[in-house]
Amino acid sequence: MKNMKYLWLVFITLLFCGRPEVSEQLASFAVVGECPLPGYAKKVVLVDSLAYVANGQGGLQIVDISDPESTFVIGQYVADRDVGGVAVRDTFAYIALGSSTSGGLVILNIADPTNPTFIGQDPSIYAYDVAALPDDTMYVYIAAGYWFHVEDVYSYPQYPSYVRRFTTPGDIRAVSMVDSIAFLGCEQMGLQIIDLSRPDSTALAGWIDTPSNAQGLFATGNYAYIADGRGGLIIIDVSDIDNPSMISQYDTPDYANNVFIHDDKAYVADGDGGLQVIDLSDPAEPQLYGSMETSYANGIYVRNDTIYIADRDMGLVIAVEEER
Repeated sequence: MKNMKYLWLVFITLLFCGRPEVSEQLASFAVVGECPLPGYAKKVVLVDSLAYVANGQGGLQIVDISDPESTFVIGQYVADRDVGGVAVRDTFAYIALGSSTSGGLVILNIADPTNPTFIGQDPSIYAYDVAALPDDTMYVYIAAGYWFHVEDVYSYPQYPSYVRRFTTPGDIRAVSMVDSIAFLGCEQMGLQIIDLSRPDSTALAGWIDTPSNAQGLFATGNYAYIADGRGGLIIIDVSDIDNPSMISQYDTPDYANNVFIHDDKAYVADGDGGLQVIDLSDPAEPQLYGSMETSYANGIYVRNDTIYIADRDMGLVIAVEEER
């Protein structure tokens, strides 16, 4: 009886006094700019005052973001296949095309970003994503279905081709490079780690499954952060790349497509869930920091606390945290 009275007292207290509103506890974000695009925006990277958007059937779209409230497309390259990923280094853009017949990797000269021009192509692969290390002018790294390619784009840029490749048990959707270590989001097979400083026979360092489908990832420090589809955000300890271990999971409301890490926060492009921002102060217990609705968030990039979202229907969305 005493327990019953206590429960009623708790209920009445909550009913009349009320819990703190979620909106008072969490950060809120506001859209400050939006640039509609002709295709389905999938990923975005920033260089100086330009955003390079992998825009699906809309090709590569180059957007001037110098004034977030007045963005506009200054250049584009439309391929005959969906553009699913993009990396930029120096005066070159590398785009991943989703077809093994006329797709693969395309190299563009973007010295004049208003007029990107074709240089060369490797049409032999189905490419989902591409990474380019800033100080490595010879290679790019490609998530190519069930293959991971180290592609020589320097020796003969008109005819880029792989110099090393590795097959994986899962369909690679994303690649994140840290020095000579490749972190691969292998959809239904989780995270694979390849150490390119080792011979091919021993290069596969570690592997760990994830609860759902690894779609995007961001590796930094001792952790790899996985956008794991219905599994939300997965945090993997990779301090020992031969023995990665899952330390926590945060279940986002929809489908985690991509993630970007900035200032101890994970910014997740969560499909119908829009933007989800997760506090990583304690990686073992990630907490929701705030969120914002968009139509369907696919890709994300953060710079100077400004958030750039590649949204399937809205195009490029620019948002900032509102003052509390």
